[in-house]
Amino acid sequence: MKRVLLLLATALGIAGFALLPQEAAVSAPAAETSTPVTMTCSRPVLDVATGQPVSIGGIPWYAETGDTIQSHEWQGRTRYEYGGRRYHYIGGVAGPNRVFIVEDCTQPQAPPAPAVPPTVTRIADDVYVFSHSGYTTMFIVTDEGVIVGDPIGNARARLLKDAIQAVTPLPVRYMVYSHHDADHNTGGAVFKETATYVSHVTAKDKIAARNDPNSPVPDITFEDRMTLRLGRARLELSYVGRNHSDSSIVTLYPAGRVAFIVDFAPTNSLPFGTRNEDYVAEWIESLRRVEAMDFDTIIPGHGDPGPKEWATKVREYFQDLITAIENAERLGLAPRSPQMIASVRAALFPKYGSWDVFGPRLPDNVRGMYEYWDRMGRFPVR
Repeated sequence: MKRVLLLLATALGIAGFALLPQEAAVSAPAAETSTPVTMTCSRPVLDVATGQPVSIGGIPWYAETGDTIQSHEWQGRTRYEYGGRRYHYIGGVAGPNRVFIVEDCTQPQAPPAPAVPPTVTRIADDVYVFSHSGYTTMFIVTDEGVIVGDPIGNARARLLKDAIQAVTPLPVRYMVYSHHDADHNTGGAVFKETATYVSHVTAKDKIAARNDPNSPVPDITFEDRMTLRLGRARLELSYVGRNHSDSSIVTLYPAGRVAFIVDFAPTNSLPFGTRNEDYVAEWIESLRRVEAMDFDTIIPGHGDPGPKEWATKVREYFQDLITAIENAERLGLAPRSPQMIASVRAALFPKYGSWDVFGPRLPDNVRGMYEYWDRMGRFPVR
């Protein structure tokens, strides 16, 4: 995308350097030297004249992590540092102050925002959703104690314990780890005096290998299915195959019509990408197994609960992503290239552009598909 803009700027004889929108652009001298600069983050491309994101055919353009652009010397100074402000030059179009800019992540960070308290939402008679700083878990209050999903980190686990105690004096009897990733199961030790820890058998050794006293090693494991009972509550734990990890499970609570599904059936968000532990072909099949289950609401590991249909939407996203990549290959676009990413973005934006992190995460998903294919081989999309 940036090469297109640079070619346009060259054709028009215009070079641009972006300051803040209210400041004027500085004209470039006839001769400039260029030095490659690697972006450190993903930001929308803005039009300095309007301050609005640039879009082509209604599709926002992004500068992606790892893309290389050019910084230009002006009066002996790199232009993206001009005036003490850090902006990257990437080209311009005709007209006064009509230059495109990309915000640079190397600017000083704003002061940290005040601490935000967690939210606790009751979504069924005995089911509560706990959310804090981008992470989500659940707890179920039974007549004989509490069943908890992931502890979601040391600090959040302490807040989770306080939230449970604000709802009921009953102790936590079971903690069910969704999978082995540390960001979701660290912190469980705050419940160790009363809790028994449960996970898929594959997760146990990986959690044990971390040797983290804040993440108790599971006491109970299973391979395919397990029924967990506490008082009148009955939970169905299921392993639906490899997906985001090789140890992810579904915790289904039929009485509440909810399923705790972490990281492989996100709601209103693109899935993660470029992980060596992703298993995309099996991920698609595991989502089909979720679709066959009888429940109404997904409680994800990040973000808000959503309807079960998100399992279908995520499956379709993977299928559409693969189709868009293969169509881009047929056009002769190089794998993982900015041109390929732009083509895939154009194909997927009408259906998925409103999803959270569509802009910044899509390139990771494209690259992640190639990493998976390199590791596991291609598979038919159905």
